[in-house]
Amino acid sequence: MTRHPGRWIPPLVLLALFAGLMLSGGCAKDLMDTDQDPPTGSRITNPTDGVALNSSVIDIRGRAEVGATIQILVNGENKGSAVAYPAAPSDGGLGRFTVADVDLGEEGPKEIRGIVTDLYGNRAEHELVVNMTLDMTAPPVAFENLLDAQWQEVDVNGTPTWMWETGSPRVTLIGRTDTTYAIARTRYGINSFEADRDSVFAAGPGEPDSVRFWITMNSPPLTTTNPDSIVRYFLESLDEAGNSSSEPFLLSWAAAGKETALSWEDGDYGYIGNSVTGQTGMKVAVYFQAPPWANFVIGMQIFIMNDFLINEEDPELPTTKEFNAFVWEMGDDYRPASEANSGYTPFPPNTCPEDSLIQFYFGNAIDITDNSQFPDKQFFVGIEFLHRSNPYVGFDNDEPIDEHSFRWNWSFWEPSTTADYIIRAVVSDLQVSGQGRAAVLEPKVVRLPD
Repeated sequence: MTRHPGRWIPPLVLLALFAGLMLSGGCAKDLMDTDQDPPTGSRITNPTDGVALNSSVIDIRGRAEVGATIQILVNGENKGSAVAYPAAPSDGGLGRFTVADVDLGEEGPKEIRGIVTDLYGNRAEHELVVNMTLDMTAPPVAFENLLDAQWQEVDVNGTPTWMWETGSPRVTLIGRTDTTYAIARTRYGINSFEADRDSVFAAGPGEPDSVRFWITMNSPPLTTTNPDSIVRYFLESLDEAGNSSSEPFLLSWAAAGKETALSWEDGDYGYIGNSVTGQTGMKVAVYFQAPPWANFVIGMQIFIMNDFLINEEDPELPTTKEFNAFVWEMGDDYRPASEANSGYTPFPPNTCPEDSLIQFYFGNAIDITDNSQFPDKQFFVGIEFLHRSNPYVGFDNDEPIDEHSFRWNWSFWEPSTTADYIIRAVVSDLQVSGQGRAAVLEPKVVRLPD
């Protein structure tokens, strides 16, 4: 058993210490006279009022007048005492006390009461009272399902192992607990995901009601060189007292680690004048539908034409000005709707190559897996003109015209019926970009309504 010095200091020694404190810090009570003032300012600092704990044996600590004796009762039963000893800082002359190894008994509500008596036998007018709950029963937890994942056999270092597997950037776990829970979560290492919603329904008579909860989990960091990872998760339910139940499960995040550029045209603008530009604030966009395996729009390809300006510092350098690149959500009328990203500026002024099909990656990948924003992974990519008549974007006017290109004229998105803008979307199954297998895929042909 740990012994606390303050509990075993003899009263005479405490009197000497107390007298020393009074002489050095100003005498609050005259030790030569009979002290009839009851001690004040006492308090219990641990445990705090209203707390739930899961340990039946605890230390009760607090502050009281130096030399005072504090008797502790739990639900009216004497559980020990301690003497307050000098402490720094003194907090107005108060010392500290610790009543160690107090046995709280069985589970349930507890009233901890402290009776304070000073060296002269004066009893505090008010007893110290803290109400708490002893709870040592963990809430149950059960794994029910994992949406957007499949239960299947996975080869792990040559050993077939059954686990969950997904190629999605996120999955949703469905679990069960009861209404005694405070937190439901999944965890691996220091990473955790908490339940974002739950549903309560009746259990058996006299039992806590059942709770079904949903937890959205994002994939761990994956790269094109390491596109898969097997993670051992723990599904946990915790209550206010810190009791917890846990159930492990394995999840294989198995991405293909690939990206591709989607295109309607062949990249041949045909004639030097085949280009589109606009006034400041105008925009051009092209519609795409990503293949089922793609989860993110990570960049763009766009043909930048010569703007026929001369760079005064070096005639060999380009003169194309900066522009903003956007991804737009799919509108109900098959036109661009809300912007899915803040405008991304890929090139500073006079650095963008001209007469070239250029490719760049967004600063942040745009997730297109939310079907309410991107139904069946349909979206638009394009640019906003930040300068009058700059840049010039090439277009392909060879037949047939796919009619998936649009131009924002400050009022509405008008379709281009005579040319396809040479703007392409770079999509990936991973949130990071570059180094993946590249190919040009023909998007699914969708004829927009007239």
